[in-house]
Amino acid sequence: MIPSVRLAPLALLTALLLAACVSPAWDDHDYALKAGKTAESAVSAVRFARSTVAYRDRMTGPYAEVVLTEAARDLSSVNDQFGGVQPPSDASDRIRDEVLRLTEKAESEVEDLLIQARRDGVKDPAAAVRELDRLASELSDFAEKHR
Repeated sequence: MIPSVRLAPLALLTALLLAACVSPAWDDHDYALKAGKTAESAVSAVRFARSTVAYRDRMTGPYAEVVLTEAARDLSSVNDQFGGVQPPSDASDRIRDEVLRLTEKAESEVEDLLIQARRDGVKDPAAAVRELDRLASELSDFAEKHR
């Protein structure tokens, strides 16, 4: 089982990164930076979920459900907070569309895994890990591009 002590720093990092997304965007550059921070926050939540699926044999079902629930909540919060920041110009619309496409896909994937975990367990853990890795990579690339 993964001790909660090891997961606490990840949860704290997610909370700190979320806090970086809660102010208005003054210009296109500022908006792009917020989009990058949003993607970073989503990466943390996706990796959190990935660890849960990858190490499912080391934790109980209820614990896995709690971790996946928290990851889904984090992703929902990321989407809500960034969605509340109005793009300062038409040029920022593309950035908004791209980051929300990625974060909403991540949220949907984690929510699907949570549903599976609550029922009979994740049907294809290896495929889920690959998909979460792919999403984390895309989000990380986006975040790197918008630093």
